[in-house]
Amino acid sequence: VKENAKETSANEKIGRAAFAGTPVIEGPDRVFLADAQVIDCTGCVVMPGLIDSHVHYDESYMGDFFLASGVTSVRNMRGFDGHAVWRDEILSGKRRGPYLYSSGPVYDGEDPTIPDNTNVIIRTEEDVEEAIRYTKGLGFLWMKTYPSIEPALYQYLMSRCREEKLPMCGHMTKRMDHKILADQGYVCCEHTSSLPSDPEVIAYLAECGMWFCPTHVVCETLPDYVWNGKQLKDLPHYEDLPSCVREKWEAENEVIIQNYRKLNVHPDFQTIIDRGTAFLKHSDRVMAGTDCPYPGIIPGIAMPEELEKLVKVYDMTVYDALRAATVNPAEHIGIAGEKGRILQGMDADVIVLDGNPLEAIGNIRKIR
Repeated sequence: VKENAKETSANEKIGRAAFAGTPVIEGPDRVFLADAQVIDCTGCVVMPGLIDSHVHYDESYMGDFFLASGVTSVRNMRGFDGHAVWRDEILSGKRRGPYLYSSGPVYDGEDPTIPDNTNVIIRTEEDVEEAIRYTKGLGFLWMKTYPSIEPALYQYLMSRCREEKLPMCGHMTKRMDHKILADQGYVCCEHTSSLPSDPEVIAYLAECGMWFCPTHVVCETLPDYVWNGKQLKDLPHYEDLPSCVREKWEAENEVIIQNYRKLNVHPDFQTIIDRGTAFLKHSDRVMAGTDCPYPGIIPGIAMPEELEKLVKVYDMTVYDALRAATVNPAEHIGIAGEKGRILQGMDADVIVLDGNPLEAIGNIRKIR
């Protein structure tokens, strides 16, 4: 974008002030730093950095995997003290990684179906107050819930979060009318499998303005690994993971497989897809998320596959799928004035591709 140097914008003035003392070269149509790196993007496509809208950014190796795949921001869906530290270190330049926007911990009721449950259990109203104190105290953006919170406590939690202006998102509910969550301002349903079965209720949630993060690829791990014999070692780029991560995944995957087989969970996967499709008939408030690093979901690497599923499985246009990884999550997070588009005044948070993803969604992998 060429700008007339004779009409210096307010942003340029601010930018020059920030680089006071740095040599500047000025020409008839450009202003840039004398030591700036110039990247020739001839024949390439420049687009906003991708936003993975559902991750668990728990291990430091993930940062490079995200960036190498064009994921420059993440919506972290289980945050503790360490995530607040990483968020601040990334912003200050002390740590390399994507911008980190996080919920607090996962809050749930008692659920014996979850092996080795590490979620924070809500048993009393004081637990609710402590959850709010912790989440807000660390500057996290959302309260995340699992579906087994006792109904009276769930309603108390939603009421208090509204008072504290703390949006709620997560796995919805197993013990209440889903419409109550929508009426109380629940902002996002995580995972297609968390949607209710009734199409009319799904339409109600969508029309109330709720966001939806399908995480389709991770939903496929249940039939793939539990019942169809898929092996982690066969994943592309699996050998690029640190050996300790591969060992951890193998152990975790075995526990997951044995638990689902013990519960004899055989999902009708088409039914789950139909629920997601029903939501998208009534709303375009969808975000692309991978749920990495769930065993089998490699950070960053899984994002193109998730976008392909949105196009092939949910019949989204390529353009809308790309919006689900850029514009939409930026709006949901509250950073639409900074990220998700390439416009004057926004963050220079961009990726350069050797192919046009609008022509084929798989070109999103061609990161230069």
